[in-house]
Amino acid sequence: MRDLWGNPVVRCGEYFVFHDESIPNKRWLLIGLSFVKSTDIEKVLNALSEIRSSENYFGEIHFSRLPKSFEGEYGAKARVARSWMQAFERSLAEIVHFSCLAVDRHSPAYDHRRFAHDFHAYNRFTAMALKAGIVWHLGPKELDQLSIEFVSDAKNRATRPDEGVIDNFEEYLPYRAELDSYLAQMQGRRFPTITIRLQLCDSATNDLLQFTDLLLGACQMALVAASIRPVKRRLGEFVVRWCENLKLKPWEQTYGLHRLFSFWGFPNDEGRPYNHMRLKLKLDNGQMSLF
Repeated sequence: MRDLWGNPVVRCGEYFVFHDESIPNKRWLLIGLSFVKSTDIEKVLNALSEIRSSENYFGEIHFSRLPKSFEGEYGAKARVARSWMQAFERSLAEIVHFSCLAVDRHSPAYDHRRFAHDFHAYNRFTAMALKAGIVWHLGPKELDQLSIEFVSDAKNRATRPDEGVIDNFEEYLPYRAELDSYLAQMQGRRFPTITIRLQLCDSATNDLLQFTDLLLGACQMALVAASIRPVKRRLGEFVVRWCENLKLKPWEQTYGLHRLFSFWGFPNDEGRPYNHMRLKLKLDNGQMSLF
């Protein structure tokens, strides 16, 4: 792109990417990423904080620890979680783009032999999710340079190995992201030049990490339907409805989440990524009043 005088214009972007992961069973590994423009961080945090204040609840929101019911004093945490999901659906998705990659380790195309340790696979798939998220969520902006502050939970990473084995996540992810950028450009594809800085943060002090955990937990619930708790099932139903709506053409979608929310899988039988996940959770039409 050039300006009126023919000089090249460099489009730059600065984003935070919040990362979480989940292993619901031996088959699935889920990786969730929330993309937020640096200038929008305060706006998002204020929106999440206002919901907390409305319920007078300021504890950590962790999907796996949500109560059974939305009702009563002990249901305040669940009500905050539900309101956060509603806020994403109604408006926050415009400035918080969320992507969930579900890795199917039972797929015949999943090659277990490629990775000496399980966490090597998890780190590689996080890099894959990041690259795909940049293409899908930020691609329309046609950025030339992209600076990323990558924020991951310091204490709850499900894939951190046992003592005696060193996880190279903090070194590997920035290296791989910058390499993927270089390789894409060498292949003639439009992809921004990336600089990335990774920080580990206690999720208890960061609402956007907790928000990412919530969205990821709802995706997990939609995919495997492993819990009978009404709260978790209701939150999972958000994702079911979004995924069903995303099967329509963009101009026919009710929620307007095209390129704002993505739930995709890898690998299919041919070793390729795919959309339209097969979700085990079904909508309970008798409970729609909860929304």
